[in-house]
Amino acid sequence: MDLDSPAYGDERERSVFMESNAFGLTVGLYAGLLGAVIAAAFGQFLLPTALLVLTSMLPSLCALWYAQRRGVNPQKLAESAGARSTMVGIVVFGIGMVLTFAAMSYAVFAGHPLISPLQFDVTPGEGFVGGMAQGAVVGGMIGGAAAIMGGVSGYRRANRGRAGLEADSGL
Repeated sequence: MDLDSPAYGDERERSVFMESNAFGLTVGLYAGLLGAVIAAAFGQFLLPTALLVLTSMLPSLCALWYAQRRGVNPQKLAESAGARSTMVGIVVFGIGMVLTFAAMSYAVFAGHPLISPLQFDVTPGEGFVGGMAQGAVVGGMIGGAAAIMGGVSGYRRANRGRAGLEADSGL
């Protein structure tokens, strides 16, 4: 993670940056949980299970491992704080898991999903939906490539700027 990197700024900036990452992770966790519930309602089994593992269990286990490697016990912190936000998070994830597995159970016992998925016949390049599908996948690849190029360009620009500052200061 290179926590001593100048990219984190001073202590205040680092604190705000870490808080913003925690906020982003929390939003991602809730979005993944919602995705699992929706996928389960449409009769999916593998996708909701993978989403639950990837969005709730994996980040939690990684955070726990990381904190423990640095001598911090997050469980003890949560217990001593009695924070309402901790309880709310646990309740929300518990409800999300119950809803996900309830929707999956419905599909198993009823033999059909809770919500029948819409059927699309998409022939690549034919009609509006086919052309839109082709444009979406090509646009996604172009956007990903642009993100890579922008990241590399920004990294190089930052290194040139830092090298220039070091040269000016005589370091």
